[in-house]
Amino acid sequence: MGRMRENKLRALWLGVLLLMWMVLEPSLVQARIAFVFKVEDGGTIAITNWPNSAQADTRVRLYGVRTPLWKEPYGKEAREFLENYLPKGAKIEISSVTNSVEDGMEEVLLQVNGHSLNYALVDEGLAWVDRRSCKSSYCRRWYLVEHNAVEARKGVWGLDLETPPWQWSN
Repeated sequence: MGRMRENKLRALWLGVLLLMWMVLEPSLVQARIAFVFKVEDGGTIAITNWPNSAQADTRVRLYGVRTPLWKEPYGKEAREFLENYLPKGAKIEISSVTNSVEDGMEEVLLQVNGHSLNYALVDEGLAWVDRRSCKSSYCRRWYLVEHNAVEARKGVWGLDLETPPWQWSN
């Protein structure tokens, strides 16, 4: 009898932990399908709720990563990287994480065919993990990927930097 009660308590605790994880990881419950209207830069995409729409419904920013601005080294490459994955009308899955404090723009995890483009940009050295905003559990994985890009001198990490890229635009 004691063993059965112990198993029920374990199952209850696992259920509570799963529920807490879902609440703390909003991307798990807020995923939705959208369509690309236009890639604006390496980290901002205009999207629509309907394929072949004549205008964008909203703009979203990639959560937890920052890319160089157009005029900065690798800014053009970051935008071109996204454009290759996100032609106009491409079906994407976005998971809302937060709204930016600065401009209210929705910050999202963006996936195409099950692949995270937030992750891919960091992996290619075309973005870095935003040390101020990336607080979710998957950010730890992105830091490891960023470290590997630094070690391999990919993208911005191949430059001889006196100033870290996250200070370029400040």
